[in-house]
Amino acid sequence: PAARNVTALATLVVLYGFVVLSGLKFVLAGDKLLYAKKRWADLALLGIILLHLVIPATVSRLLLAVNPLLTPESLARAYLTLAQLFSILAFAPTALRYSRRIMAGNIQPPMLILLSFVILILIGTGLLLLPRATVGGNIPFLDALFTATSAVCVTGLIVVDTATYFTPLGHVILLGLMQIGGLGIMTLTTFFSYVMGGGARLKEYATMQMLVGEENLGRIRRTVITIALTTLTLEAVGGFFLYEFSDSIVDSDDRIFFSIFHAVSGFCNAGFTLTTDNFALEGIRGNAGFLTTIMALIVLGGIGFPVLSNVWSVATSRANPRPRLSLHTKIVVFMTAILILAGTAAFLILDLGTGPDNSSFLDALFLSISARTAGFNTIDTAGIALPALFVLVLLMWIGASPGSTGGGVKTTTAALAFLNIRAVASGRNRIEMFGKQVPTTAVVKAFSTALLSFGFIALMLFALLLTEKRPFEDLLFEVVSAMSTVGLSTGVTSALSPTGKIVIILSMLFGRVGLLAVVIALTKKKEEGYYEYTNENVLVT
Repeated sequence: PAARNVTALATLVVLYGFVVLSGLKFVLAGDKLLYAKKRWADLALLGIILLHLVIPATVSRLLLAVNPLLTPESLARAYLTLAQLFSILAFAPTALRYSRRIMAGNIQPPMLILLSFVILILIGTGLLLLPRATVGGNIPFLDALFTATSAVCVTGLIVVDTATYFTPLGHVILLGLMQIGGLGIMTLTTFFSYVMGGGARLKEYATMQMLVGEENLGRIRRTVITIALTTLTLEAVGGFFLYEFSDSIVDSDDRIFFSIFHAVSGFCNAGFTLTTDNFALEGIRGNAGFLTTIMALIVLGGIGFPVLSNVWSVATSRANPRPRLSLHTKIVVFMTAILILAGTAAFLILDLGTGPDNSSFLDALFLSISARTAGFNTIDTAGIALPALFVLVLLMWIGASPGSTGGGVKTTTAALAFLNIRAVASGRNRIEMFGKQVPTTAVVKAFSTALLSFGFIALMLFALLLTEKRPFEDLLFEVVSAMSTVGLSTGVTSALSPTGKIVIILSMLFGRVGLLAVVIALTKKKEEGYYEYTNENVLVT
């Protein structure tokens, strides 16, 4: 009763406030006739509310006689809702302008990328804290922060059950965070700035170049537009097939959102599902059509936008001579195929804990694809034997490809590291592949990324060993899964201590942004000296 009284009082305050404000606007308008023509809807609502406040009983009878839902309060609330919607739409161009100003400021691109993810995580945390976002009406702040980080960083690690803990509004919030996190805030900013007629500065293009992996600055805008349109198209197609194959999984009323949610989660390699046991349910685990669609989305999302763009341009070009596949594309496609086949074979040979059934090949193939940053699972990961768990850690560590929605050290890093070792062993001082030579800077970056990942994993693992009473292999699996934004877990996540959750939050954030990018962002830049020291050999054995 007390809350209802407060609500009734607040309604009266809003109604009187609307009357006073609208009346003042009309009185102060220069051309009242022109104002009345432009704002006739406001004035009509003003008249209804004013009459309601003066003769409420008569107005209520008249409105209810027309339609039982037409109470003055409902009209006022509808108006306020529309006003809020238009306010948000009006705010969008301003937000884009400020975002572009920040991007054009004296901030290094890696720091901009890091800040964009931090800001989005904080916004997502605030949205998940809304009472209507969760079934119980509240969620601990740290759990909201963890879930928002997992969604924005497209990881999929969860401390609460996504299916039952969150309301439909909460699911929509997670869907939005996954989509924006998968594409990146600045990708969307640049895209919408172009759509709304805005240009872009060189600094913005430099930032986008690092984010999307485009070498040519002149093609950045076209690349960003292609990324956005390709993402929406592939997710729409994937959602259509998931809808067709999910008739036996979910009720017809929920199939559309169910399909859209998992299409976005699949393409963004996020790993969030609207089922309690992920895809280990009987109706999904043996559903070859549904799982094949998810696997296709994972591969397309994890292969990287530069590869998709290059393949599309080669396939659709009518130029003579036709453009060729780049060295990057060849390495990514080759490594992706090798890792999928090798992982499937390893899981077929090793014990997955599934027992003898007809889905073992599908389980092995799905796990091999999902392990490289997607995080979906059709079997209980906690029941996997240690040898297969070790293979999973290797696949998670390598991860997806550059310029994709996935994490990990990336397929190109693993390929260049292996090729460089082979070159050194064979007495050569350069890496050659597919008739091309790889620049030394790319090799240095690859080894720096690999070394950073080992150091970061060791540091985060040590922190968890101090705070969590769990087996070593489980904590190692958890750290690698978080750093590579995979989302698979052996059951550790929900039992983490507050300190452990913070460790995993940092692992997900730094893994999504990129460890090398984080180091660059946090390191003070030094001007290049106009001199060179003499060379002196250092023994490396």
